[in-house]
Amino acid sequence: MLISKNIEYSFWEKITLGTIVGFVAFSLLYYLTLIIHIPLLVFIFIAISILIGLKTLSFNFHKQKIFPKKQLGLFLFVYIIGIIGQLAVIAPSGIMQNGNLVFWSSHAHDASWHLALMNEIQKGMPLQNPDFAGFRLVNYHFFSDLAPAFFNYYFKISALDLYFRFFPIFYSLLLGASAYIIGNKMGGNFLSGIWSMIFVYFVGSFGYIVTFIKDHSVGGESIFWASQIQSSIGNPPQIASLIVVMAILIFLINYLHHPNKRLLTELSLLIGCLVVFKVYAGVVVFSGLGIISIWQFFKDKSANLAILTLISGLISALLYLPNTSGSAAFLIWQPWWYIRTMVVADNRLNWLDLELRRQTYLADHNYKRVLQVEFTAFFIFLFGNLGMRVLGFWQYIKIQFKILTNYYNLFFVTVILVSFTLPLLFLQKGVASNSIQFLQYFLLLMGILGAIEISRIITKIKLFSIKVIVSILILLLAIPTQIGLLYDFYHRPPFTKINADELQALSYLQKNIPQSAIIITPPYNKYLHQQSTIPDIWAWSDSSYVAAFSNHVVYLADTEQVDIMGYRWGNREKILEDIFTTTDTQRLTRLLISSNANYLYFSESQKPKADLAKTPFTKEYNNQEIEIWKIQ
Repeated sequence: MLISKNIEYSFWEKITLGTIVGFVAFSLLYYLTLIIHIPLLVFIFIAISILIGLKTLSFNFHKQKIFPKKQLGLFLFVYIIGIIGQLAVIAPSGIMQNGNLVFWSSHAHDASWHLALMNEIQKGMPLQNPDFAGFRLVNYHFFSDLAPAFFNYYFKISALDLYFRFFPIFYSLLLGASAYIIGNKMGGNFLSGIWSMIFVYFVGSFGYIVTFIKDHSVGGESIFWASQIQSSIGNPPQIASLIVVMAILIFLINYLHHPNKRLLTELSLLIGCLVVFKVYAGVVVFSGLGIISIWQFFKDKSANLAILTLISGLISALLYLPNTSGSAAFLIWQPWWYIRTMVVADNRLNWLDLELRRQTYLADHNYKRVLQVEFTAFFIFLFGNLGMRVLGFWQYIKIQFKILTNYYNLFFVTVILVSFTLPLLFLQKGVASNSIQFLQYFLLLMGILGAIEISRIITKIKLFSIKVIVSILILLLAIPTQIGLLYDFYHRPPFTKINADELQALSYLQKNIPQSAIIITPPYNKYLHQQSTIPDIWAWSDSSYVAAFSNHVVYLADTEQVDIMGYRWGNREKILEDIFTTTDTQRLTRLLISSNANYLYFSESQKPKADLAKTPFTKEYNNQEIEIWKIQ
């Protein structure tokens, strides 16, 4: 692996890295101005940034070309197709269709949470949990929601457009640009940069092999558990962290060759804020940084990396700890869970015979065969998730030989090992499978190594026609799962909707009741099925949609998310169930009053069993679908 020692940034690198640093700095400053209750101060930062940006552009643009003409065409082709491909799986959600607001995939659930957080950010600090009224938001990385909240509040841009379209474009632009830069710097040529872009935009798992064997279909993006890099566009904290991690990798190359205060500041900002964009990213990056800091101190008696670790660690602690409560046990020791469930789950490999053999060998104390079965499952998990990134193993082996003499290689190897090992050993409290998101950083870095190896192979081929054939063959083996993902997205109707009547009711809540009001909504009933082709959101999933679209906190919703953050919500769930199942109007009255909530919101299909007309409460609003009752 040839790492460029050039510490000068090209015009393209200045634009990309400046934007990433500016985005992180903006998020941090907006957060700090919210704390001191003077958020308008952030406009000073915006004005200064615009002036610096214009000066940089006017000074550099006429002096240099971004790429030579021959390279520019290929770069733009990959870049534009990659961005379009990413947007294709998120931009159609959050649009009106036949009077209903429709969503595909898991977007209705995830977007509702982030839209609700944007509402709370606009109300100021300390942030309240929109799904658990009366409690401060803790144990959640919310920095990716700060910028959308700002633009929604001050520029009145639709929150739906910001979440589903504008910021996905912004993230996708930065993802491809930073992938090109890191690939180019580490591989030392244009081709490795282009293949790095291809790997982040298009390359998927080998899941299509499994689905083709099962039913001759092409798909299975996450059949081995890990979602691919492209799919992170629907997870703002995840894709923001991937972009910041690549910027850290780029700056670290220069810092190791030429440490200075400016690079120290930029790296400290990016690494320090990473934990509040995505905790998992902070864990893997600090693991790598800690290892190389210790090794540099003992090997060269230098404290450059230790100082970087100390400053960025202090920033992380100051940002993370005040918004944390009892989160030490957010990971649960459960080794091999992903591999075991990958083998037996009917929506994954469904290979029950392999698991039965393992159990039989274990009962017979035939440990040689047990190990054989375990290694089989392990390698399926490893190579299945990697897909064509498996080509990066040759580069990975090569850099292993230089980890004691090259700090960058040591950092790279450590991050890869940590991000792969942690999900093999731990699950996340609340939603167990969330810890598989560690694997995204493993896939990202192995993709970069794979890109470097492919560019090396293609460069050695003399005949142009053979270069093209090899490139096409690699692509044909790499992209089927992502093609399948697009097919799954578009060959069926939206997953869920908020119908026109409910949108009117939510709008009424937003415009006509006090901002401090607390809303009680029905508990999610997974057995309540609608016959409609596109189910209503309350029948489809437990989500934060009422908080998101009414701009009010709710008594309890999205218990999965609440559980992840460590709240004790069991008692509230029992109260909600009693409210909607009791037939005793006096008991219903006592329960509603004791909840300290102000309004009761429900659809006709979810209405309480008791007769609300016989309670002291008044009906505030109703239409064909929704009723809203005033409690206090």
